[in-house]
Amino acid sequence: MIQAICINYMVCLAVGFLFTFTTAPSENMMPSYWAGFGAGLFFLPIFWLMGYTTQTMGLTVAAIANKTSMVIPAMVILLLEPKLMAQFTAWKFVAILLSLGAIILSNLNPQKGNPSFNRQLLIFPFILFLGGAVVDLAVNLASYYTDPVYAAWIPVGAFTGAALSGSTVLIFRAIKFNETLPFRSILGGVALGIPNFFSLYFVVKTLHQYQNDGATVYPLINTGTILLNTFLALILFKEKINKYMIAGILCAILSICLMSWA
Repeated sequence: MIQAICINYMVCLAVGFLFTFTTAPSENMMPSYWAGFGAGLFFLPIFWLMGYTTQTMGLTVAAIANKTSMVIPAMVILLLEPKLMAQFTAWKFVAILLSLGAIILSNLNPQKGNPSFNRQLLIFPFILFLGGAVVDLAVNLASYYTDPVYAAWIPVGAFTGAALSGSTVLIFRAIKFNETLPFRSILGGVALGIPNFFSLYFVVKTLHQYQNDGATVYPLINTGTILLNTFLALILFKEKINKYMIAGILCAILSICLMSWA
């Protein structure tokens, strides 16, 4: 699986260059390119952490930890944009508290009639939360300071960083474990890479359409993602969702809705 993900990032980079070759690079977009590059270096570690959190704590916990991280870039953009800051209310502070509560509640499990608090495992969703916030913030800031003409270069920078980290992993595993690259991993990487590039590209384009208001864009995207992940957890993975996780889901949805409409 890790091989397909690494190939996926290389395919994303190739698609990005093919998609942007008609737009000449400019010094004006280089800071945003490097911001995207820095964000891309986190893609593979976050993917691994997402997988580990899913294995140890479930898909719903991982999804909530990853997607509620949008409150951090949303807050930063509010501070940067006076017009948006003027619309900031106490409800958005409540949204931040709800997002943190969502992570904690989703980690509570009934044991002998009482909820158990697993402190050791709790560190993983919190790291996932912070990692997702770093990536979203880097993309949002890159979009904020970039002319829409050069929007496609942000995901190109991001997938350059991701492809670099992925190549490093593949080379290390080939040398250390004598791993070969099966055809199915290449095929899977191609299948993932094309939609993966355009998913990030359209996030950047949407941010530009909404005047880089991440407080609106990220909640709308993440609400749908959390609901979809929960649906998949129930239908495909037969994951059992207890009352604490339900409360966490509700907190997460309420949090991102408050960030969007408060």
